[in-house]
Amino acid sequence: MKRSGTETNKIREKNQIYHAVYMLMAAAFLFIVVWAAVANRGQSPTALLSEGNAAFDEGWCLEDGSAADMEHLHEMPSVEPYREQGVYHSLPLDLGEGKFLCFRTKNINYQVYVGGELRYEPKVRESHIYNKSLGTRWNYVPLYREDAGASVEIRFQTVYQDARACIDHIVLGSAAGEITGTFTEKAVAFSTCLLLLFAGLLLIIADIPANLQMDKNHELLYLGLFAISIAIWCLAETNLLQFYTDDSRLLQIVSCGSLMMIPIPLVLYLDAAFGFQKKWVVPCICFLSAAEFTLCTILHFTGIMDYHETLSLTHVMLALSAVLLLYALLKNAFMTRESKVRNVYKTIRTVGLMCICFATGIDIVRYYYGHNSDSAMFVRIGLLIFILCYGSASLEKTVNAVKLGVQAEFVSQLAYRDGLTGVGNRTAFQERLEELEGQKRELPGIAIVMFDVNDLKYVNDNLGHQRGDELIVGSANIIKNAIESEEGAVFRIGGDEFAGILFGEDVSGRCEKALSRFKQLMDGHNAVKNQFLRISIASGYAVYDKEQEDEMLMDVYQQADVRMYENKKQIKSDQIKPDEYYARKK
Repeated sequence: MKRSGTETNKIREKNQIYHAVYMLMAAAFLFIVVWAAVANRGQSPTALLSEGNAAFDEGWCLEDGSAADMEHLHEMPSVEPYREQGVYHSLPLDLGEGKFLCFRTKNINYQVYVGGELRYEPKVRESHIYNKSLGTRWNYVPLYREDAGASVEIRFQTVYQDARACIDHIVLGSAAGEITGTFTEKAVAFSTCLLLLFAGLLLIIADIPANLQMDKNHELLYLGLFAISIAIWCLAETNLLQFYTDDSRLLQIVSCGSLMMIPIPLVLYLDAAFGFQKKWVVPCICFLSAAEFTLCTILHFTGIMDYHETLSLTHVMLALSAVLLLYALLKNAFMTRESKVRNVYKTIRTVGLMCICFATGIDIVRYYYGHNSDSAMFVRIGLLIFILCYGSASLEKTVNAVKLGVQAEFVSQLAYRDGLTGVGNRTAFQERLEELEGQKRELPGIAIVMFDVNDLKYVNDNLGHQRGDELIVGSANIIKNAIESEEGAVFRIGGDEFAGILFGEDVSGRCEKALSRFKQLMDGHNAVKNQFLRISIASGYAVYDKEQEDEMLMDVYQQADVRMYENKKQIKSDQIKPDEYYARKK
């Protein structure tokens, strides 16, 4: 029941009141929460756990007595790559009970000695899969009251010539406090990575409707793979995954490998979203990326250079991809579009580009001001906004493509389907013949089966066109059932004419089976008691095979047509005429 315009306006006014009431409730609730949080703010559980923890990164010395720059060991002249050496410090006299020496290491092998005795050594797994380095590790060395004033030595060995090697975030105190503090400090980065990973998975799932279309556009799939690759790399770089596994070497492989996975989905996305005028761009980048991955893997497993040592090659591929990204985005941003929908896409994507550029600028400033705890935090946020903006634009395009695809499918049904029977029409038959004509030398055989429905003119003239339509539909169902049972296709090519096409192996045998089933179905229909309409269909087929290279499929079609008409003459001479048959039914 349709509502009047007045009723509709009243409903809208009521809904606006409900909206306003709900907004007031939400604002009041938000105010209460914020006021309670500010007025009753106290010390957090993390701060309580960390109470009494003290930084212990100053005062470390090398074996020669010189001060050690723990955050930049690789830059110290006296620190030689691959040579074992040590840094020393003395524990405070008021050490107390239940303390830990907490620190992070990067790209070194090491052991910790307290009072000259080995207190801690990381568990090292050996495999050709791993890099030479232990990667980045968080370490918590237990200390005891009797260790007060003792000497602490960290014996280390850098494993790379030029890569950064450090021992940082050194603290004396509660291990639980440091662990919770690390999670708190990196919560935003970790959450952003998970959101980015989730967004990538959603984009891949959202690509499925596009796969159902004739013209597949995998923008969402490629963007999702790009997002997942970045998310995995960012997750590894947060250094929080170590708390879920003690295999830091594997996490370093994940970090290096995920970087190598970025260029191909990125360039495929750019090509799907914008298109490159130079057709060599996509295959070139994909080939170079695959070649770089193959080369790095060979060098890694032969022990010449591990994945970490070949990162410069990965960075070159990422730089090439970044140049293409910037070029595609700037080109798209400055292109003028006539379509309003396209302008919406351009605006959304421009917002994404501005966010990632702005975030990168912030992190560069933070880096030069010494904010090294998480130097890529804003980049991750910018990337998330970038992915969401571009994903939403691509998702909208996909939804529109699905809608257009449904409309196109409907139009295709009208253009290539017979409206009465649902089988292919004459246009579809002719296009299929043209397609097979170009493929016939690669196919084992092609068969064309012709059918002609008898008595249609008599039924239309004497019983009415509705009965004639019933005769055509019933005949089409029998023909379709028989031909499709042998993986063939059926077309209505005239008022009472149908054609079937089969191709592949043993088409002659399959035609005989199909025609045998066809006759069984036709006889079964006519044998039904009180069946008024008689279905009588003539048939004939001809086959093309590779021995007939010079023969055209149109010749095969004509041969089948001739054989069908011979069968039609035979049927008419054997069966009673339609006027006699239907006179008996009355």
